Amino acid sequence: MSFPEPSLVRDQLWSPAQNSALWLGWWVHQVISTDLLVDAFRAVQGPLHLLDANSAIHAGVASTEELNRSAGTLGDLFRLVRRVTDDVPTSVDSRPLVGLVLAGAGDAPALPAGSAAAQAVQAVGAGIVLADTDPLTTHVLVPELQHSAEHEQPAVMWRWFTAAGPVVYPQLFSPGEADQQLREAMETAGRLIEQSGHIRVQGSDVRAEVGTLADSFGLPGLPPGISLRAARLLARADYVSAIVEKARASDAGLALDPLLLPMLRSIRAARMTAVDYALRELLR
Repeated sequence: MSFPEPSLVRDQLWSPAQNSALWLGWWVHQVISTDLLVDAFRAVQGPLHLLDANSAIHAGVASTEELNRSAGTLGDLFRLVRRVTDDVPTSVDSRPLVGLVLAGAGDAPALPAGSAAAQAVQAVGAGIVLADTDPLTTHVLVPELQHSAEHEQPAVMWRWFTAAGPVVYPQLFSPGEADQQLREAMETAGRLIEQSGHIRVQGSDVRAEVGTLADSFGLPGLPPGISLRAARLLARADYVSAIVEKARASDAGLALDPLLLPMLRSIRAARMTAVDYALRELLR
């Protein structure tokens, strides 16, 4: 089993799609205004967002008359999100209107197998999932950072996919169970790393560095009123992510990959659990 390339490891640890999914969920449920959502997207992922118009047309959620240019705006993206989710029944027990899907080495995304959406998420590592009135239809928004001569700054290009077919969802954990998995993965990896003699992951100096990294992962914040349990689980995931990044930056580097891979799985599971739990709690 291969480990992600070093340049992709940070994306495996923390994806801005996590926070964007939460803010989008808050907006879909009309808890926050559109202006606040726009500000949140720009704060999380950068000031310039575009919608890949061709992908939205190909997915069947927009017409060529609506998007008669190569790239739509963030407003176009939100309008289409509202269109596909507006009439979807909501309840604590049904699938949330907005969700987070993550993928990594050895972990296929929870999307119809072989679909273009699954392939895109597998390549990028993250996507935002939208429910549809048809339970066998899943919409997926995949963000990609693009550089072009047309724009002075990098743009987040959102590609829209619509996948048909049943989805085998990963086992859903409670926030407590996901947190326990994170703790166990961290303790096991830490013990093995120390036994290998490569690096110590204990001690006040290391903890201070890890704390600084964890703070950077958690920026720029979560939507108002998010469940305390979900917020704590995300904070734990940030902390464990920072430990992984510090270990990867050590002299041992790649030699620690086999020990860190299980931690990445636990981090992804924790983040998806936290987003799912937060959106369900919003309905209580």
